[in-house]
Amino acid sequence: MTPTRMSRRNLLKAVTAGGALAALPATAFGQGAAWQNWSGNQKVTPAVVFYPGSEAELVKVVKTAKGPIRAFGGGHSFSPVVPTPGSLVSLEQMTGLIGHDRGRLQATLGGGTRIAIAGELLAGIGQNLENEPDINMQSLAGAISTATHGTGTRLKCLSGYVTQLKLVLADGSVVTCSKDRDAELFDAARVGIGSLGIISEITFQNRAAYKLAETTTVMDFDAACEVIEARRDLDRHIEIFAFAHGGKAMVMQMNITDEPDTPPVEETFDENTLLELAADTVYHAPFTKGMVQKLVGAFVSDSRRVGPAHRVFPNVRSVQFNEMEYTVPAEQGIACLREVVQVIRERDIGVFFPIEFRYVAADDTTLGMFSQRAGASISVHQYHRQDYRELFDAVEPVFRKYQGRPHWGKLHTLDAKALRALYPRWDEFLAVRRRVDPAGRFLNAHMRTLFGLPA
Repeated sequence: MTPTRMSRRNLLKAVTAGGALAALPATAFGQGAAWQNWSGNQKVTPAVVFYPGSEAELVKVVKTAKGPIRAFGGGHSFSPVVPTPGSLVSLEQMTGLIGHDRGRLQATLGGGTRIAIAGELLAGIGQNLENEPDINMQSLAGAISTATHGTGTRLKCLSGYVTQLKLVLADGSVVTCSKDRDAELFDAARVGIGSLGIISEITFQNRAAYKLAETTTVMDFDAACEVIEARRDLDRHIEIFAFAHGGKAMVMQMNITDEPDTPPVEETFDENTLLELAADTVYHAPFTKGMVQKLVGAFVSDSRRVGPAHRVFPNVRSVQFNEMEYTVPAEQGIACLREVVQVIRERDIGVFFPIEFRYVAADDTTLGMFSQRAGASISVHQYHRQDYRELFDAVEPVFRKYQGRPHWGKLHTLDAKALRALYPRWDEFLAVRRRVDPAGRFLNAHMRTLFGLPA
């Protein structure tokens, strides 16, 4: 989880080695093809899995597939948004750069394109996404459908930079929507959690390719809170990784630069192996959590790195975990973070992973976590071998106290009644959903619970 230079390079290797997925057949896998997400906490054996290779094939799948129909991307959602006893659909073959406008700095990509691949493709035409998350192996369609985001008080989540979408609806019809063309559907579908249709193409508003200078500084937790509050509007990107038991935090700052790229650094140890060992130690011996967090912190030195934006944003997270993330009003972010840390300490909860804290700008999506409200997103992680319920049950009431909105792809316990109170456009979204999928063909059991519908 620790953001490092080595992680950036390993990710690029993983991206360039990922072309094997292009060989997947444009037909259905038979019964018994099991699916699971990245952390392994969500598993299902659907009736069938489809890999359409074109829009025409996708239309045929949607028209004929047994429901509920759920699309899956990189499998990085921890909440049960994907599992279905019916049909799973992957867009792994519907990828790539479809077209671009050099003057407007806009580009259209296939919905199945991974963020990492999109970054390389856009760089090839002199563009970069305005912002990126620090994990970039998700598909673009899955990322915008769950309001995946990076950090920056003046920067929106990925969905906020979408200018046009093409979707295949429940009846097999293909629609294109934008602010000028069915704006209600457009605002809803940019964060639709896969409940409105399957996104085949996405057009993004980008910016000219740029470079970032990344600085990582290790300091006391209280000092880190003071730094991020003082610099939140000064740095293009700033975030904290806070060790609740270790009393330390890493502050990451990134800003656009024209400096020359920094040369590669020779790594002296495998940091992901170290993190796996640390997490496993706390799992088997919870009483070591404070000591282990302090020891691992000692291995993370202050650093600075410069490179192309799409290669500086991401980092590899090969040590599996489960995650809960809530977004609270931006002005209450640090107070909420401090209370989360206090609860973890007071209850002496065995957790190794640091807490991630980021700011994100407001947007005009219907159901995004940042809809009409700038936010501070706080992510709590638990090692995948450990039962996450003790940790998540302890911190979720804190998030709710601050009117937090849960990340759609991460674990939470909120139902339709609680969610309606958090989203001013909730009923508007439900009306759009009923219009485009009246029979609920895209709704699995989890989605029905979210929207207050009978199973």
